[in-house]
Amino acid sequence: IDNSATTTQLRYLAKVVTAKNIEAHKTAFFNGLDFLLAMQYENGGFPQFFPLKNDYSRKITFNDNAMINALRLLRDIAKRKEDFLFVDEERRSKAEKAVEKAIPLILKTQVEINGKKTIWSAQYDEVALKPAGARKFEPASLTAGESVGIVRFLMHDSKPKQEIIDAIESAVEWYRVNKLSGIRWERTAG
Repeated sequence: IDNSATTTQLRYLAKVVTAKNIEAHKTAFFNGLDFLLAMQYENGGFPQFFPLKNDYSRKITFNDNAMINALRLLRDIAKRKEDFLFVDEERRSKAEKAVEKAIPLILKTQVEINGKKTIWSAQYDEVALKPAGARKFEPASLTAGESVGIVRFLMHDSKPKQEIIDAIESAVEWYRVNKLSGIRWERTAG
């Protein structure tokens, strides 16, 4: 699911199936959806790659919006959005359960510093659920960009529980306190 792989193709196939109802495309979509559902960890997280490898790609991955892209797709299927009306009830129900399983993990992994919830890390150890590095140049760190996607995902809940509201408000407060101003990026020929 790294770099929008799998989710982008599934969204495209869904549009084709909705427009043309070609059985081969529907079969391909269902194969991809089943693959996506199979890769979710029992704790609700998603690795970057599947089948699992013995490297950083098995980490729960918010980096590059990997997990959130998967969850947005599954949520759209669960909510019977227009392009996904052809999805059978069994798979629709599995998509809904996958999203429900991921929400507590998202809330649990929001990084706390000095007793205050902040934003999220790019990757997490898939067992300990602690921020983790990936490649040598990707140390464990907070990720402001991908955390925006997480907050937006959480904001789509029409009847959020208080813990979701608290997570959103904590992240927004972190952004407010840590905003940069008075800085301009300039490129010069050289």
